Amino acid sequence: MASSLRNPAARTGKNCAWWLHSMNGQDPKPTTPDEKSPSLIFVVDDSVELGEMVNIFLTRAGYQTRVFSDPLEALSVLQSGDPRPGLLISDFRMPGINGLELIHRCKLIHPTLKVIAASANVLDEEIEKYPFRPDRILPKPYTTTSLLAMVKALLPAEGAPSQ
Repeated sequence: MASSLRNPAARTGKNCAWWLHSMNGQDPKPTTPDEKSPSLIFVVDDSVELGEMVNIFLTRAGYQTRVFSDPLEALSVLQSGDPRPGLLISDFRMPGINGLELIHRCKLIHPTLKVIAASANVLDEEIEKYPFRPDRILPKPYTTTSLLAMVKALLPAEGAPSQ
């Protein structure tokens, strides 16, 4: 079975269980206490289930994560300055402020923050309205393999867990 994330519109526990089950055979090596702590990743998605699945996968891959279902809460934590993430993974379509507005505000606070925008439909015209753009766009639905490849590409080598 491929390890693609199911349509987030279908928010049932059955889909979450399937996704977690599909990951079990691909557990990356966890980090040991001697290894350098990886960069913190903020995951922002209004789908609580999807955010938690990404959290479980990235944690199993050796990354530290913090999940938010409210983009304004993520922004508030970033403004507090502690802890400071190295990467933001944000959904695009969310209530309140969209992912591009969140990225814009986060980049004003933390200009070196790396960003992945996850979306089924981001239009170039929408992206061009903002001075700050995501470093990568991850089309939904996506696989855990493509998510992990983008995370590894954007985080500095010294902050990534060894595999």
